[in-house]
Amino acid sequence: MNDTTAPLVSVYIPTRNRSALLRRALDSVLEQTWPRIEILVCDEASTDETPEVLAWYARCYPGKFVCLRNETPQGACRARNRCIEHASGTYVTGLDDDDFFHPQRIECLVNLYRRHRPSFACSRFRYFQSVSQVTSLRDRLHAEAELARADPLDLRELLYANLAGNQVLTELSRMRELGGFDEAMPSWQDYDTWIRLVDRFGPAVRARALLSFVDDDRSRARIRNSSKRAEGSERFIAKHERLMNADQRRNHRNIQYVMNRERPPLGEIVRNVSLGGYKSTIKLLLHKFFGVAIG
Repeated sequence: MNDTTAPLVSVYIPTRNRSALLRRALDSVLEQTWPRIEILVCDEASTDETPEVLAWYARCYPGKFVCLRNETPQGACRARNRCIEHASGTYVTGLDDDDFFHPQRIECLVNLYRRHRPSFACSRFRYFQSVSQVTSLRDRLHAEAELARADPLDLRELLYANLAGNQVLTELSRMRELGGFDEAMPSWQDYDTWIRLVDRFGPAVRARALLSFVDDDRSRARIRNSSKRAEGSERFIAKHERLMNADQRRNHRNIQYVMNRERPPLGEIVRNVSLGGYKSTIKLLLHKFFGVAIG
């Protein structure tokens, strides 16, 4: 497949004051094996070198970049949605400015999407605190047969946990039909969107290959280290409780206990044991008896 016959893939990237990390993210998109990609970046009122970095990339890769800017910070979801509004691709996927892709990620996900016709395609992902931890995984060349291996991901599985990660690939028209990301959600916006995609369009598919790398540097302010995460969880449950069975509701209750650093009575933990979400039960027990809060 060449540049003229391959469908265009739009990649949205919100960013704010992370010019060095943004370069890494942008380079990982430019290194993709898929031949037709446009990159849309929305700068959230950065005060560092981000505008100069974006101007340099736009000059070096004419026609490849759409650069947007919010003069006041409006949140990552608004930045993503602005990119989606300006996108031109058949497919759309996203990248956070501190994360990066394996070079074969977009090629793999587009091919899986065209083969299986799911609501979205995603891949396995790996958290890292230092790039050296994932360098060998990033540099590994996957054979075509390996990239073709994938598993279905249905609503029942997703309602226990966000198994898709923070980025998926889907049709641009579908993201627009959903209205993009819910800007009222203080966190869990990605998880909320994947649930809505599967609820509307059917099961997803997840590549077995590890093709996405998520920066877990805890020295920086991050949503998963803040109170917004707990608030996002509460809104997520209120929004999607109608889709959950009793076991899934118990699972999310346990997740909230850990996020809120609560230690309920043992009897309450026993009543809330979730078989499908057994990991949340284990995490809650570790938190109650050893003060260890995981996730």
